[in-house]
Amino acid sequence: MGPYPYWTDVTTTLLNRESISCDLFQPTGRLALIKWFLEGQWRRYNIIYHVGGITNWRTGLTLSMTAKPVIWHWIGSDVLSFESGEASRGWRGIINRLVAYRWAKVHIADSPEIAEELRNIGISTSIVRLLPERVDANVKPLPQKFSVLSYWSNIRKDFYGGDIVLRLARELPNVEFKILGATGDEEVSLPNVRFLGFQKNMDNIYDSSTVLIRLPKHDSLSAMVLEMLARGRYVIYNKKLIGCYFAQTFEQTKQILIQTIKLSEPNINGAEFVKQNFSVAEQARELAEICNRLVTRVVKSNPSQ
Repeated sequence: MGPYPYWTDVTTTLLNRESISCDLFQPTGRLALIKWFLEGQWRRYNIIYHVGGITNWRTGLTLSMTAKPVIWHWIGSDVLSFESGEASRGWRGIINRLVAYRWAKVHIADSPEIAEELRNIGISTSIVRLLPERVDANVKPLPQKFSVLSYWSNIRKDFYGGDIVLRLARELPNVEFKILGATGDEEVSLPNVRFLGFQKNMDNIYDSSTVLIRLPKHDSLSAMVLEMLARGRYVIYNKKLIGCYFAQTFEQTKQILIQTIKLSEPNINGAEFVKQNFSVAEQARELAEICNRLVTRVVKSNPSQ
């Protein structure tokens, strides 16, 4: 369950790898969750797993009313919403704090950085990365045509540094730029920029891309970064990570991007870093262990179940 369909699918895949069965429920509209609760569909589950932190008081209150153990998996900007957005103010904030500090059974963070942010506000977490299976990939030759990949949604261009990417496209008219997520409906058309929207066949997109530019205002650890590195692609990132070029400003990004145009061999260092440190199978096992421990604890405290 959760507001992030893609990451809910990734979580389901990880759990299924460890023979844990689960149903997907993606509420659409305010009444969907109420209907789910009133129909008692939750009764057949041992655990309710919510992908995304506590940012909606209705969801938190409803799940607490099931009296089922709830896991909250924090994945990035949900931490910002909990700390400083509407979710932290007034009576909504009171409910969300009750959910976070008293009613939740387990909190999981997607990265050590997210875990540290949550620790600073008094929430203790386990750390399990939601790794898509595409992270398990092999190095491939760079495409013959140099191509830049980036991502933002139609409503979050500023959050993902989209203005910097489009400025780069204007100043480097001979370089191809591909934008995932956004449709470009409200953008001035540039001949070297293609807006791809949301895509399912990512392998072809990665294979035809040389470098990923990712400059978000807040991030856990982007799976897209890992997926590109695993294939031997280059990444310009505003987080310091082995195998990536670090940049925060337009000028830094432009300078590095011009350097990458000259590269002809895959990013072997980045690929090795991913292979040695990010195992989909290992994260699936850790996630399954957390779920199994929680079920065992609940059964011991309720012998009649």
